[in-house]
Amino acid sequence: MFPDDVWFGGPVVDEFVLRGEAWEIPTWDLPILVWPTADGMEAALRVSLAAVIESGCSVAWVGAEGLPFCDPPQLFDPGCMSTGVLAWMTAQGQFGCALDPDGPISPISDHELLMLRRYARGLADVA
Repeated sequence: MFPDDVWFGGPVVDEFVLRGEAWEIPTWDLPILVWPTADGMEAALRVSLAAVIESGCSVAWVGAEGLPFCDPPQLFDPGCMSTGVLAWMTAQGQFGCALDPDGPISPISDHELLMLRRYARGLADVA
């Protein structure tokens, strides 16, 4: 269950699943109707990503329409997904977010992508 109540304006969340032969990625499309403050953005992202992790995912992340996304086996590969992840959380509770709603879009580094790829080994690299 996606915690849409942490986002202002009561957005309608569209849920769908991307699937391959040996992998599955649940996704939620969330329109941001009212931009939160920087602290509000980070708090809402923490709660939202934690809900994804609690549903059984090993890695949760935020992308956006128009940013790079690649299915496994190229998931989190900087050669394919560089600039494609804006925030993330692992099942161990690690969290990264450089988003500032008052600033330009700031994706995570390729170094962080490689860390996520290592963390998601078995999903990120499955064909």
